[in-house]
Amino acid sequence: MSVRASRERDAVVLEAQALVKAEARLVWEVVTGYDHYAEFVPDLDSSHVLMRYGDTAIVDQRGRLGFFLFHFPLQVRLVVTETPFERVNSYAISGNVKEMTGTYKLIPEGTMLRFLYSGRIVPAFQLPPHIGAAAVRHAVEQQFTALVKEVRRREALARQAQQ
Repeated sequence: MSVRASRERDAVVLEAQALVKAEARLVWEVVTGYDHYAEFVPDLDSSHVLMRYGDTAIVDQRGRLGFFLFHFPLQVRLVVTETPFERVNSYAISGNVKEMTGTYKLIPEGTMLRFLYSGRIVPAFQLPPHIGAAAVRHAVEQQFTALVKEVRRREALARQAQQ
């Protein structure tokens, strides 16, 4: 698993990926289970689907962004568009971000699945110059790691149930 972050002016650009031994359907259930994120994602206090219309959902999330001594509140409302078992795109429509976009991709590779995330965030609050990208990277790493761990946990439960 790897997570990278870089600054582009006021934005933090993110990329994360992991190779998991799981079916696309299981990864999909974890990634699109927005109402359950707060149960396993650190620093996320709440995540709720406010509305759903076909493959589009409005999701409200609240939590904290940061690491070490630097923490910033994060409140965001996202429009999420799902392409089943392939891709999830999101963008912020309100909250304390000027811009927030993200894409999860699921790419089969033999018996494995490459799980990718790319995103961009421009907070509405000031990030310290040398700490900001690291704080956002840490938050994304925590969330992405939590999603991967949840996939692995559910995959282990599914294998146990089959035995």
